[in-house]
Amino acid sequence: MQPEIHPEAAVAPGYLANHAARVFNRMVDARLREHGITLALVGPLLLLSWKGAMLQRDMVRASAVKQPAMVALLDKLEAMALIERSVLASDKRAATVRLTEAGSAAAAMGRRVLIEVNALGVAGMSAEEAAVLVGLLGRLIASLEDAPGD
Repeated sequence: MQPEIHPEAAVAPGYLANHAARVFNRMVDARLREHGITLALVGPLLLLSWKGAMLQRDMVRASAVKQPAMVALLDKLEAMALIERSVLASDKRAATVRLTEAGSAAAAMGRRVLIEVNALGVAGMSAEEAAVLVGLLGRLIASLEDAPGD
């Protein structure tokens, strides 16, 4: 372990998972910045790429992003011409969000970057070790989500 990390933190799964996420996010953001996009903006693009056109409110429900932050992200994506929003005729407060052709290309690029950085993270592991890590992280997440006091 690194000498600047407190010995108790160095063996704490929560700290290590958080530290790994921060390192991962910095690396992904650096690679995405080369393409004029950020990790925060890739999330909605990938969701739309996976699910297809969605109501804006359903995008909020399907992600960890709160409504005001999602609106801000969608505003940026729309200004970049990566998405289009159209108001529903039946409900003027609701908008359908869809990827543009440029948005589909940006989602594909983001997906490639995420896959590449994930591969770097497990490069020194066997396929079995990587699978064990994924399983253990899933269990860590489930335990924390099921814990009282959330």
